[in-house]
Amino acid sequence: MHHEGPDKLSFSNLILIVITLARIITNIPFLGPFFQMLEEARGALTPVFRLIDEEKNRSFIETPTSEDSVSPEQVININADIQFDNVNFAYPTRSDVSVLRDLTLTACAGETTALVGSSGSGEYLPKQNISEFDSLQFVNRIGKSTCISLLLRFYEPLSGCIAINNLSITDCNVKQLRQKIGVVSQEPILFATSIYENIGFGKENATKAEIEEAARQAIAHDFIMQLPNKYDTVVGERGVQLSGGEKQRVALARALVKQPALLLLDEATSALDSTNEKIVQEALDQACKGRTTIVIGHRLSAVQNAHRIYVLNNGCAIEQGTHETLMSQEGSRYREMMKAQQKEKTQNDIDEKKSTEQIEDDEQEQISKSTCISLLLRFYEPLSGCIAINNRSITDCNVKQLRQKIGVVSQEPILFATSIYENIRFGKENATKAEIEEAARQANAHDFIMQLPNKYDTVVGESGVQLSGGEKQRVALARALVKQPALLLLDEATSALDNTNEKIVQEALDQACKDRTTIVISHRLSEVQNAHRIYVLDNGCVIEQGTHETLMSQEGSRYCEMMKAQQKEKTQNDIDEKKSTEQIEDDDQRQIKCLHITFSPWNLCDASRFCKTRQMADSLSAARSFFDLFDRTSAIDNSSNNGQQLGYETRVGMKGVHLSGGEKQRIAIARALLRQPKILLLDEATSGMDTYNEQIVQEALEKAETVNSTCTSLIIAHHLSTIRSCDLICVLEKGYLVENGTHAELMKRRGVYYRMIVCNSIS
Repeated sequence: MHHEGPDKLSFSNLILIVITLARIITNIPFLGPFFQMLEEARGALTPVFRLIDEEKNRSFIETPTSEDSVSPEQVININADIQFDNVNFAYPTRSDVSVLRDLTLTACAGETTALVGSSGSGEYLPKQNISEFDSLQFVNRIGKSTCISLLLRFYEPLSGCIAINNLSITDCNVKQLRQKIGVVSQEPILFATSIYENIGFGKENATKAEIEEAARQAIAHDFIMQLPNKYDTVVGERGVQLSGGEKQRVALARALVKQPALLLLDEATSALDSTNEKIVQEALDQACKGRTTIVIGHRLSAVQNAHRIYVLNNGCAIEQGTHETLMSQEGSRYREMMKAQQKEKTQNDIDEKKSTEQIEDDEQEQISKSTCISLLLRFYEPLSGCIAINNRSITDCNVKQLRQKIGVVSQEPILFATSIYENIRFGKENATKAEIEEAARQANAHDFIMQLPNKYDTVVGESGVQLSGGEKQRVALARALVKQPALLLLDEATSALDNTNEKIVQEALDQACKDRTTIVISHRLSEVQNAHRIYVLDNGCVIEQGTHETLMSQEGSRYCEMMKAQQKEKTQNDIDEKKSTEQIEDDDQRQIKCLHITFSPWNLCDASRFCKTRQMADSLSAARSFFDLFDRTSAIDNSSNNGQQLGYETRVGMKGVHLSGGEKQRIAIARALLRQPKILLLDEATSGMDTYNEQIVQEALEKAETVNSTCTSLIIAHHLSTIRSCDLICVLEKGYLVENGTHAELMKRRGVYYRMIVCNSIS
């Protein structure tokens, strides 16, 4: 055996050292995330240590107290009148700027009191007062919400008194006071836990029965029971798994679970679309009954039923009264605000009326044509005259046998919430699998069905929501063809489809029409040019008939005029499309392509996976409905703050607490526009603003898009008036794209978008 000296290294030890070093070097990169987490933890601890180091305010009695230790003077009956008596207030970080100035108001017990005022820029002041208002702009921005902060004793007034039942709230225990107050804010805060626990946070040791009853009062129980895990459904960080209306109803249930005597509603419906706003408003109205309620809002339509309305300006109440009394006062601020909001609604109604009148004219024509199909199927009987097949009146035929020989494909195919196989089989009783697959092939549907996860066993969902428009139409055509009908009726079968799906479906229809008697109803004349005979209907009677060639040869004929009008429209669309294409082909222009994107709302991936490169982040700017701001100066966030006494050096507070919702959004938008992004994402960017400010910001955004011509904008909105001028509007329903086109095109289709417009108009 060979022995090594003390100063010599054996080969085996050398190999061991090399392997050890290799393993150490391999694991070094994994140390980076740990150091990053350590720095993040240190950063998160900074505000905690700052709060611990602050001297505790002795006037706040937040420690738990027993009933025996609380003096009778401290026990407060909150179900009484609430009075603000000459209250003055300035935020500690902005002690030189008064937010409330001698504010005096009374909220009577059991009644609803509303606080209104512009969100942001004092737009209703006469021009001669603008300079005076500039120095006080900060006051109006946050004066309304400050009242709620003072009532909850997040701050103490500098002077004056806030009293409940003639007892100052400064003499009350903070915890007991807040236990009797329910709050629903514009930005509901939900935690990344179950709905049950989120509602339960409203009351310590709340029972299941109490939580469910609160959910029912908030009109939340029904939608919760439809979720996969019901009350055990985890809502995600800040309630990201729920829609705006659902989050707001859960927040309302949390406020109601403790049966509060006082309810504070701070812009509770301002960030919701018309449908959700109506549902939430109904829940709020129900919750307000028999409770003292203070409502803050900039949508005056939401506060018209309040027992008393206070109009705040520059930190004090300048007007008060009911909706009727304030509207009767000529030149009142409330009346001017109402007129401004009604003016926008009137303009929207005018646009809506024009669109509706055009649609109704088209629809009247459509009714007379579609009635022919209803009569053929004997859904109705003619008042006089006769409909005959092979010289035999259809009234002498058995209705069931007649319909079995007729196949129908309509504009809006009706599919049932079952499998594709079952939906096609409804066309023929006891249809075999081979017959169903052959019908699907004839309808150009077999290929796409075989690409689905469960093929023919795929459940299409309610009204076929899991399928696109073209796929639904081909399944409906397969259902019509499975019984091998002798007569095929096509009622606007491709009118609601985009160009790509229309071409696919039209190809299937042309194939199906061969060697069959076919009646086609259509307003797109390009679809009927190959018909053996064309009938032109007007006011329920035939005014022209013939082939395409003969009708086009008749100068001045209705068919010829209609064809020219449609060709003109197509030419204009082609020109617009060409211009758009040329612009898109610009080297600096960015394209967004979304192909087969699947999103499961109950299994969210790490957001970092969607944005891996710094280059992509540099090309994107986003402005959301609720955007976090940092406790720094507004110059860092790059927004205009000329009205502030410190200008751009004004500190906005943690998460922008010193600004109103509208102000925070404008700063976030300014921050997004600063670097002139190639892609601009606007997620409900104007939802927290009143009508006037929304209009100003909308104009600024349109101007920014004009200046930065290479910017592609993706806008998410529920205020449909803000997207009417978009080049393309996509309507999503239950996670699927159900419609797309311009505003005019979608209005003509009278589909989901049209119903949303009508709902907005009614609201």
